[in-house]
Amino acid sequence: MAPPAGPVPSTLSPVHLYRHLLREVSYLPPAFRPAISSVIHARFHRHGTVDKRAKAHLVRARNVLRTLRAANSGDKAAMGGLMARAFGRSGRRRRDLLLQFAKFQGPGDWGALEALLDKTPACQDASTTSTTPTRPIDEPRAPGKRRHLFLEKWDLEKLTQFLHSQKQQQGRTKSTTSWLGSVKSTDQNQLIPERNIWGKPPAESLVRTKRAKWWKRTVDKMMPPLGRGEWDLLARLSDGAQEEREWAIPERRQPAMPLSPSETTSSSASFHWEPWARQPAAVVERENSLPRQLRSGGRALGPYGGKKHKTLVSSRWFQRAYNRIWQLSPITSQDPNTLRYSFQWGAVQSKLPRPTKAQLDIFQGVDARGRKIDGTS
Repeated sequence: MAPPAGPVPSTLSPVHLYRHLLREVSYLPPAFRPAISSVIHARFHRHGTVDKRAKAHLVRARNVLRTLRAANSGDKAAMGGLMARAFGRSGRRRRDLLLQFAKFQGPGDWGALEALLDKTPACQDASTTSTTPTRPIDEPRAPGKRRHLFLEKWDLEKLTQFLHSQKQQQGRTKSTTSWLGSVKSTDQNQLIPERNIWGKPPAESLVRTKRAKWWKRTVDKMMPPLGRGEWDLLARLSDGAQEEREWAIPERRQPAMPLSPSETTSSSASFHWEPWARQPAAVVERENSLPRQLRSGGRALGPYGGKKHKTLVSSRWFQRAYNRIWQLSPITSQDPNTLRYSFQWGAVQSKLPRPTKAQLDIFQGVDARGRKIDGTS
């Protein structure tokens, strides 16, 4: 992949910044380009008319532009981060997939439905509670506002089954990919003490608070399931589909050049000395330093500028990166009889390389035992 022709301009209007973002997105791999492009479209059009945080949004857009330029210039860390966000392994899409997966789907059978209908509400409305300023001693206290309501909205049994599956997958892939966190326990009552300081069972409010704390800490480590089509695409890309023309990275368009050579010589001969007069040289040349060249597009001049970064990312690296994401991605299915969920994860890439065409020609015309297919010896 070819890097951008020049550095990021110091001043850009919102429309030009939007065009720069769309241009850089168009050079991403086609496998996850639509996911990144849709996010940029939605965020710019969401605040198109009235934006009270326009300055902060423009600063963030410039940071995203630098990240896209770095990814297209050969920064593997930036490219890997974009791939993880596009496939829902990090960022906003992971949170949306997780909330959709954690929703309670309702009772599984008629008995559970009747139990849910007969269950009295845990909290009462303020209008139905007593408004008497004082109450007798023997009268029970009215229930207050119930906290941690997400425990009723989430399907905790399904999430527990998923945690068991993810814990097993982490054990299989602990040396081949990186997880957000290690799932060490699947017991939601792990933090609940057996007795309080008075030797009695803990109160319901304490049990509820401890469970909510455990789920909030555990849900940050979960990788939500993907759809069948997206999961199959990752499987194909892990097997080398990146080399196919359909998923190949597009080449960068050549920049426009002036027609007359006089314009080039006159523009290159001019030196803008004003920034050096207003600021220290370290501040002016910071964007041209070696660690920031991929994000800014600058070039270090002089004999001590250092080597240029490699801008070519091989198809083999993309295949391994897709496989690492595939190992973090499950698909889910439910048994219609038992209503139990089952999960299937991506497999570790085989260490054996695929045979070349010359190697396959050696075994042309023979069976698995080395005998000729036509039967002649």
